[in-house]
Amino acid sequence: MNSNDDEKESTAAAEISKTNPGSQIVSRLGESAKITAIVAIMFVAFWLVKWKLTQAGVTVAKVQEGISNVPYWQIGLALALTALNYLILTGYDWIAVRHLKKSLPMSKVMTGAIVGYSYGNVLGWLLGGNAVRYRLYSTWGFSLVEIVAFVTILATTFWLGLFLLAGVAFIWLPVKLTEDVQEKLMLDHHVWGYLFLASIAIYLSACAFYRKPIRIRDFEVTLPPVRLSAMQLIVSAGDFLLASLVLYWLIPHEANPDINFSTVLVAYLTGQIITVMTHVPGGYGVLELTLLSFFPMESHGAIVAAVVLFRVIYYFLPFVPATLLVLYNEYRVRYRPIEMIKRT
Repeated sequence: MNSNDDEKESTAAAEISKTNPGSQIVSRLGESAKITAIVAIMFVAFWLVKWKLTQAGVTVAKVQEGISNVPYWQIGLALALTALNYLILTGYDWIAVRHLKKSLPMSKVMTGAIVGYSYGNVLGWLLGGNAVRYRLYSTWGFSLVEIVAFVTILATTFWLGLFLLAGVAFIWLPVKLTEDVQEKLMLDHHVWGYLFLASIAIYLSACAFYRKPIRIRDFEVTLPPVRLSAMQLIVSAGDFLLASLVLYWLIPHEANPDINFSTVLVAYLTGQIITVMTHVPGGYGVLELTLLSFFPMESHGAIVAAVVLFRVIYYFLPFVPATLLVLYNEYRVRYRPIEMIKRT
C-alpha cells in the first residue's frame, strides 16, 4: 500500500466522519462494549479455571511435574505434527485463491496462511488473523471486496471441517463425556452428530445444484463447485485432526491411561467453537476451561500441563517465523519500489 492509497483511505474516513458523526460515535461505543465483553468473558474463564484447579488440588508444582513427565519423543512428535499442520493450513488460502480465480505464487499463499493462522491463534481473529491478512493481501493486489470474500471462504472451510469431525466423533468414535457435559449438551451426543453431518450434506448439495450468486446487501458470493468444496472438507478436517493430535500427544499418558484421543478431539473442537463465538483472543482461559470440563478431576493437572505445552509449541513457536515473514513483506513493500526506480 503506497502513500496515495493511505491518503485516499484517510480522506474517505474523514468524509464519513463529517457526513455521519453520530454513526461514528455509535460504532466506537459498540467496539468498546465488544472489547469489554470479551475481556469479561476471559476474566470469568480464568477465574473458573483457577476454581476448578483449586478444587482438584492442582498446584503450579504439579503442573510443572506434569510437563516434566511428558517424554521427549512425545514433544518431538508434537513438533513434527505442528509443522505438518501448518503446511496443511496452506490449503485454506489456496482454496480461497482458487475460488476467487486470482493468480498468486504458492510462496505468497503459504505466507498468508502461516501468518494469518499463527497471528489468529495468538492474538485472535479480530485483533490478529484478519487484520494481518488484510495487510498482506492488500499489498498483493486484492481489493477490499475480494479480501472480504476471501475471509468468508476461510470461515466456511473452518466450520465444514469442524462439523465433519464432530459428527464422525459423536456418532462412531468412543467419546467419554462427563455427566456435567452431557447435561449441557441438552440433546444426546449422537443426535448432535447427525445434525452436524446433515449440515455438511446440505452444503454439498447446495454446491452441486445451486450455481446462482448469493447476494447479501452489496456483497455477492458464489458457492464453490463440488470438487473444491470437497477439498474444503479434507483440508479443514485434516487441520483439526492434527491440532487435536498435537494436544493429545502432549498429555502424560502413563499417568493418565483413561484419556483417549476421541474425547480430546471433541473437547478441542468444542473449545474452538466457544472461542470463535466469544471472540476471546487465542481462546485464553476458554480452551483451558472447556478441556477441564470434559475430563475428570483427577486428570486436571495433566490437562493443564498439556495445554501449556500446546500453546508454546502450536501457538507461540510458529508466531516467531510468522512475524519475520510480516516484517519481510513490509520491507519489500516499502523499499523494493525504490530499488526498482534506481535500477531504471
